[in-house]
Amino acid sequence: MKTDLWVNNFSVHRSGYHLAAPVLYGIINSQKILFGKKKPPVLRNYFMIFEGPNMIQAIHKKEELRELIENTIKEIFKNPKKLNKIHKETYKLNDQYLSFARYCAKINLRELSDAELGKIYLKLIDWQERAHQHAMATTWYLDSDGEDFSKLLIEKTKEFCHSSGAKINFADAFSVLTTSTRDTLGAKEEMESLEVMRLILKDKQAKKIFQNLRNFQIVPVGLSENLARAIQKHFEKWRWLAFNYMGPAYEIDFFLKMWSDLVKQKFDVKKEIQKKKNWAGKIMDQKKTIIRELKIDKKWRTIYNIAADVVNLKGYRKECCFHGFFVMDAMLREMAKRLNLARSQMYLLTFQEIGDIFLKEKKVDANQINKRNGFTILDFKKGKIRVFTGNQAKKYFSKINLEKEIIDKNVSELQGTCACSGQAKGIVKMINFVEDMPKMKKGDVMVAHTTFPNLVPAMKLASAIITEDGGMTCHAAIVARELETPCITGIKTATKVLKDGDLVEINADEGLVKIVKRK
Repeated sequence: MKTDLWVNNFSVHRSGYHLAAPVLYGIINSQKILFGKKKPPVLRNYFMIFEGPNMIQAIHKKEELRELIENTIKEIFKNPKKLNKIHKETYKLNDQYLSFARYCAKINLRELSDAELGKIYLKLIDWQERAHQHAMATTWYLDSDGEDFSKLLIEKTKEFCHSSGAKINFADAFSVLTTSTRDTLGAKEEMESLEVMRLILKDKQAKKIFQNLRNFQIVPVGLSENLARAIQKHFEKWRWLAFNYMGPAYEIDFFLKMWSDLVKQKFDVKKEIQKKKNWAGKIMDQKKTIIRELKIDKKWRTIYNIAADVVNLKGYRKECCFHGFFVMDAMLREMAKRLNLARSQMYLLTFQEIGDIFLKEKKVDANQINKRNGFTILDFKKGKIRVFTGNQAKKYFSKINLEKEIIDKNVSELQGTCACSGQAKGIVKMINFVEDMPKMKKGDVMVAHTTFPNLVPAMKLASAIITEDGGMTCHAAIVARELETPCITGIKTATKVLKDGDLVEINADEGLVKIVKRK
């Protein structure tokens, strides 16, 4: 075991055992879905390291991880119809997951018995697992270690540009060809938000109220009944977008302040609505032009379409999960009350343990739960999740030969992968959490380990976006394309080398960040 090389593949701040544990099952199941049940899983040795509710590392055997990525790329080219079928099924599963979570949100949890509460919770977890794992090999692992698929497509796009002689920038072509015209849930919320904004601007009284609004904690007095209802409805429908893994969700002040700021800026809402309505058609026209001028054959058109689906599907399945986690959190709060536990302690239980407590009346050992606030390991062996704490966890980890990350903090350039083309220059701002967003100013370069829907307001201000998470499938790439903002992903040391206040130049086409001046 010590001679094998292991690698950290991802980390998730504030994820909790209850959300991470289904992934341990999903890694195996996703391989069966892609390669067939008869073929043994390639990636079978992995574990997660936690400190409290934070998954600080997800460790995989490097040789197995590399084999999974290479086999997945081969499968895309060998069986594109199968990939399209899997992706279609994944959209459907996530639609069903979203629908079931919405059903659960309407249930009065206090009226349920312990057994009923346990059953509805496990059913929601089951939908989460099925929807999230179905295309995990393509929507996560494919570009998670070296951005293999993105780089392959970038190089092929360069070839098409060179051989055709067309005067088309390869990075622009790559961005367009791998962009889906399907709306994300975030894009749908933004369109509905603009419609609310339109109602505000149409009403002279409402416009005046929002121009002078100071209290953002409640729906303003003096609005028409229809407008007040529209505001409340929008808040209740979309507040979960900020929830991520463990919350909090948006409060109404987020939306009220956003609309108030837009009114003060004399925002042209009609122009923005039209722009968004035209966006899909614009992308389709650009695709047709690029395909024609670069003379892209049918085989490669299919591959680019699969890539576009991968990009969109990763974002959609993550958004559905965040809605599910928001609904699930209400269940955990109710469970915590009944068990006399803190909400934070519920996050340190796996979903099987929670099921055993509520369906099998298993006793709760609070002392055992509290031990998990320290260094803890979760792994998956013989169909079961194991939890190691204290000395057991340290002994387990001592046998691992973990690949060391080399960081040169004195470098003048950083290299990543183009996720959205373009150039920019600006001041670095580290934005990893919602509380970091106030320091973001228009034109700054946003740098993050990864991005989530609740960081989109900061992304809208950025002249460029840089992330450590890699490839065209990451959330930053999806949003950057909607915003038409230059974006570079997969710079593994970005948050360790760059600092707030550094001046950088971005050439997203080449995936290059040049440090012009350090703070």
